[in-house]
Amino acid sequence: MKTKNLLIVGLLFAGTTLISSCAKDGATGPAGPAGTNGTNGTNGTNGNANVIGTNTVTLTSSSWTLNGSFYQASITAVGITQAIVDKGSVQVYIQYGTTWYNLPDINGINSTVCGFSVGNIKLLNSNADNSTPTIPGTQTYRVVIIAASNLIAHPNVNFKNYIEVQNAFNLKD
Repeated sequence: MKTKNLLIVGLLFAGTTLISSCAKDGATGPAGPAGTNGTNGTNGTNGNANVIGTNTVTLTSSSWTLNGSFYQASITAVGITQAIVDKGSVQVYIQYGTTWYNLPDINGINSTVCGFSVGNIKLLNSNADNSTPTIPGTQTYRVVIIAASNLIAHPNVNFKNYIEVQNAFNLKD
């Protein structure tokens, strides 16, 4: 019994010592002197945080692969996240001369359409009569990836018109 009592008293003594050793030893001292100001960073370019990517990609004939009766090509687009797939938008434009046209691009029986998934855009070029099209030559595409919040904030933008999209989202060429 004495051993048990000594053990309890020892534990109480150790606990009291531990708690009292964590107490402050005095009053808080005065504040130290202010530090020096850091250097200013460089200015970034103005842009739009909700427009994730505006990149121009040139595909050549070697970018296209014949798959049955259509050609396909892929564009890597790391800005396409699951959130973009679920609620955002990916616009792809093709350039003819100095003008950008929204896909799908239809010329007679030939068309180029696009689809997207996380990190990737797939382009398909086919003929409406299921004949094998001529391999697409060198063509330039522009990709615009837009978050859902920006779609909501700009409900009246005509996404078929690149100039209107460029102006609405403050895009730089």
